[in-house]
Amino acid sequence: MFEIFELNIIKRAFIVISFIAPLAPIFGVFLLLRRYAFFADTLAHVGFLAIALSIFFKINSLILLIFLSIMVAISVEQLRSRDRLPAEGSLSFFLYAGVALSVVFITFAENTGSIMSILFGSLSTVTNEDVYLIIATALVCLSFLFKYHKKLLNLCIDEEIAHACGINTTVVKMLFAIAVALSISISIKTMGALLIGALMIIPPLTAMQFCKTLRNTVILSVIFSLLSSYAGIFLSYYSGIPLGAAISTVLIFFFLVSLIFKVFK
Repeated sequence: MFEIFELNIIKRAFIVISFIAPLAPIFGVFLLLRRYAFFADTLAHVGFLAIALSIFFKINSLILLIFLSIMVAISVEQLRSRDRLPAEGSLSFFLYAGVALSVVFITFAENTGSIMSILFGSLSTVTNEDVYLIIATALVCLSFLFKYHKKLLNLCIDEEIAHACGINTTVVKMLFAIAVALSISISIKTMGALLIGALMIIPPLTAMQFCKTLRNTVILSVIFSLLSSYAGIFLSYYSGIPLGAAISTVLIFFFLVSLIFKVFK
């Protein structure tokens, strides 16, 4: 069993997951509080486009992931704040545009690689260079959460009251959108474009079945995320299931257990 720890791809997977797994559900909690969970799916599909572009132009996919995700996050927040498009409308546009253009670029790429890895994650897609960039970006996101978590909470409870209390809600919303984009972009290679939302949303939903306070919900969602991610690495390695799908399967198991617990509590 322990021979897998001798493999470099497994070591990289554990390092990357140790930074991604705690980060994703924390942002997921705030997305759920803002009723904005669809935002994660939109950025994930934009990430699919970034990987397709990187294959087509033969450039570093993670850098392009980060850049394109930030640009779309800023665009969505600008359109939403200026009431030029309904929030759902702008998200839907970028989601479908991301998928459609991804298919176009992948169709004309010389080497498409593994579509399964792009969509559902892989143990082998993260390079040594990616690890350093992922760690640095994760630390930036954690710093943002540490500095702005109280303002974010006030914003989620009532945006008008937060603004009346002197919080620059426009700036906080924009920074939050960028931070979410960063957290998703560094997670796509392991979780896949279609399943990164699961790591952000399912752990908080599971934790909510057990907890009544926000603090406990965040803590328990991080624990569920870490346990599911580590178990998913083993499941992926020994079964051949894509990493994102393996992690999501464990997440679903924990969620179903939490529902049963709540029913019989």
